[in-house]
Amino acid sequence: MMRRWQIRTIFALIILCLILSLFYVNSNKTLKIGVITGSNWDVPSPDALKIVDNAIERFEKEHVNVQVEYISGIRKEDYSEWLSQQALSGDVCDVFMVLSNDLATFADVGILENLSGFIENDPDFDESVYFFSSYQSGQVNHVQYALPYESVPTLMYVNRTLLESEGIEVPKQDWTWEDFYEICARMTQDTNEDGILDQFGQFGYTWQNAIFSNGAKIFNDEGSNALLENDRVYDAIEFMRRLEKLNRGQSVTSEMFDKGQVVFCPMSFSEYRAYKPYPWSVKKYSSFEWDCIPMPAGPDGSNVSQLDTLLIGMSKNSKYKDLAWEFLKELSFNEETQKDIFRYSQGVSVLNTITDTKMIIDSLQDETPGGSDYDLGFFNSMMENAIPVKEFNGYEQAMALIDGEIKLLSINEDDIEAAIGRVEDQVDALLESVK
Repeated sequence: MMRRWQIRTIFALIILCLILSLFYVNSNKTLKIGVITGSNWDVPSPDALKIVDNAIERFEKEHVNVQVEYISGIRKEDYSEWLSQQALSGDVCDVFMVLSNDLATFADVGILENLSGFIENDPDFDESVYFFSSYQSGQVNHVQYALPYESVPTLMYVNRTLLESEGIEVPKQDWTWEDFYEICARMTQDTNEDGILDQFGQFGYTWQNAIFSNGAKIFNDEGSNALLENDRVYDAIEFMRRLEKLNRGQSVTSEMFDKGQVVFCPMSFSEYRAYKPYPWSVKKYSSFEWDCIPMPAGPDGSNVSQLDTLLIGMSKNSKYKDLAWEFLKELSFNEETQKDIFRYSQGVSVLNTITDTKMIIDSLQDETPGGSDYDLGFFNSMMENAIPVKEFNGYEQAMALIDGEIKLLSINEDDIEAAIGRVEDQVDALLESVK
């Protein structure tokens, strides 16, 4: 028969084990995150998830009782629907990537946590280290609902081979609409003299590019009204008319640029990073030398670009909001993660302290044989002053209305001011109806 003290000892050990097991269960937490597999920028990026994996490894070392999990294999084209289904089932990840065109919707329906309180109460967080445009991309009505993860600006791509064949230098970084137009006019030619143009100045330059580079805006910050009735917009449309007339009614296509028949084409910087290095350059643009420069400036504007940003947000229903905030910072605010953006993705770091570091410049130059093709002297200024892509309720319908009217105005002789006045009234009525 066991003695009384032995029974008490065994009972005490059992109680201790139960307490320890409960402590273990309660102290180990699983943080779920939603990520996109591959590139957000529609270019080859097979190593993009290494950025997240490295961030998780660092985070778990610092938080020994936390495990971070994510589901792999969700492509960009399926991601928004997948996240919406998660929300409907009440199982949204604690932290998740947010496409720029989903931000306003997810904030409006209450999926995203308002980050203002975390930002204000965290002495280690400093919003000034971000490019202003990247950081602003995470705002809806001036409220921060997400932090930026990586950004991609739109730049002007230049067929250097075509320009050199005509003895024309690549434009300087502060070039203007008039420089752009004069080069397009010189380069638009019928090279085989069969009566049909087969060489063109530009493909893909849009009225949005012209409006932004002339210091104008399409909508107000709240997305409640259009801002089209002003001289800067009228001048941008008139400039588009001048460019369109150079083509004499012929259609210019992206395939023509790919084949080396077009001098200028706006594209994302991610495409430059993806297709400039060997061997991707052979698969995409092998018949000519090419480079990128800022967009041309209008008479009342500057050499600004549009900026698209992949964001990271926190679920409003997360059980571990403090941990979620720390992991948001690990992805967005941590310099090692942001250096990995350059190592493993085709985007640009959202931190202004990263882009012009020697390590990053050397890394970009190493991607390209010869090592001298990347000139990032204009990059920080361009990123800081870029125009963020921000959508809101009614955005797509409003843009469709404006786009249709301005495309018509670019090829006809209708009165620009009268036509824009009519479309602005229609857009304002539409935006009022979706409030």
